[in-house]
Amino acid sequence: MKLYLIRHGQTMANKTYTYCGVTDMLLTGEGIDQLKAKKKAGGYPDTEGLDVITSGLTRTEQTLSILFGNVPHRADRAFSEMDFGEFEGYSYDQLKDREDYQAWINGDHMANRCPGGESGNMMKERVLAGLKKVLDGGRDTLIVCHGGVIAMVFEYYFPNTGLNWYEIQPSNGEGFLFQFENGKAVSWERIPRKI
Repeated sequence: MKLYLIRHGQTMANKTYTYCGVTDMLLTGEGIDQLKAKKKAGGYPDTEGLDVITSGLTRTEQTLSILFGNVPHRADRAFSEMDFGEFEGYSYDQLKDREDYQAWINGDHMANRCPGGESGNMMKERVLAGLKKVLDGGRDTLIVCHGGVIAMVFEYYFPNTGLNWYEIQPSNGEGFLFQFENGKAVSWERIPRKI
């Protein structure tokens, strides 16, 4: 089974380095142009025969439309970015003096929950539960989702690559193809493929 995970295009939060998890945000004009250029360069999969899913947030819907056109798909919030709660919409510089932020970012952010939001473990549980349904379905699948989701999945299935979080979190409009055999992840490659 093939699983394609592609990160949405650039949003203003990506440009300004602000936390944007569940906040619904449009792509920037620059982000739209970047996606169009990547599509023109090629290397994305053909969606024919694929089960196609987005997180349902506007940035993933726009990305799907730009890269693949008007294809039948469904939305599944299991593949939404982490809910940063009270930290949503703020940058590190805006939050760095908050005690609760320092406790979260310098502590065990997998276990520690953002005030009013999720912990890394909560997000991981949600994403893996959604992914289990996809894998149980057995169909080759394309999911347009978020950088944190993709990095979480990569780290879960390929924990010993030596790559850090920032190396496995793809750029906007990029992602990975994971190959599964009998429910086990056996290989990965970056997409779009260089052609």
